[in-house]
Amino acid sequence: MSKIANYSKLSPAVSAAFLVMGAFASAANAELRPMGDVELSAHVGQAMIAFDTTDGVTPTDPSTTRVTMGLNTEFQVNINDFEIGNYSTADTLTSDLNISNLSYGSISTDAAKVQIDGKTYAAGQIVPFMANDPYFEMTENSAGELVGFRVGFNEARGQLSGDFKSLSGNVGMQVLDTAGVTHQASLLDASGLADNTRATHIGIDANASGNAAAGCTVATYCYDISQFKTLDIGERNTANGSTDITKDFFISMQKEDVAWSTSAGTITAGQGAFINLPTSMLIDAAAVNANGGVYGTPRVRTEYIDRGAGLF
Repeated sequence: MSKIANYSKLSPAVSAAFLVMGAFASAANAELRPMGDVELSAHVGQAMIAFDTTDGVTPTDPSTTRVTMGLNTEFQVNINDFEIGNYSTADTLTSDLNISNLSYGSISTDAAKVQIDGKTYAAGQIVPFMANDPYFEMTENSAGELVGFRVGFNEARGQLSGDFKSLSGNVGMQVLDTAGVTHQASLLDASGLADNTRATHIGIDANASGNAAAGCTVATYCYDISQFKTLDIGERNTANGSTDITKDFFISMQKEDVAWSTSAGTITAGQGAFINLPTSMLIDAAAVNANGGVYGTPRVRTEYIDRGAGLF
């Protein structure tokens, strides 16, 4: 069994390593000559790798450096165990992010079904996770210390499946309460209170809903995140409920609070690991109640061989 990305909390001495790009030279005898203006005007292009640096508005504001790769990718990937931020805290859970049987993309089981990207796929065909323009971004504080690092995609859409044991960050999901009012969901602790560090539940903060002393139940709009086996990553199209491409899918690590930029402004990530999962999903509380309190999403197929692990 593989385990990837098991990191301890960032230290002040954190450094980043970059891939070294190599070039293959031709063995042919040739002379390099500069191109003239006329020749150059016939060619239009964009660098495969772009570097962007943003300085803080004031000397006390952080500065960021982003490296974006101009790549369009589609994939289906399975990871046995994904764990980041394994360090001791007062929390009983061991890690900031802990997901077993993590999968990006799926395998079609119904040729007639319209998938998340609006297309149909023959049974047995891969329904890929789309992730374009991957980037790496670092941020420094006013003292020049590296305080945050993130990896994300400028465009992403697809199904992400897993057994979610612990989440730190943000899951973009909505809750439609029994009065017909839509709320932006928050990660919650086991008591139903907003807590985006090592969270196990999602729903409406009990303080905001007036249920602070009522505990975590479907009646208080508190839902166990582990019951959602597959998440639809993307932005919810409010007109028809479909899934649009998101610009805000990323995972990061910080040694102090960092305000990462998003398409809507910024989102603050606290110390440790952080994942931002925009989804197009909505929890209908009335439908949950009508279903006897049963909720969640089944896992899509992510393997070709049935190993009896619930992934087929």
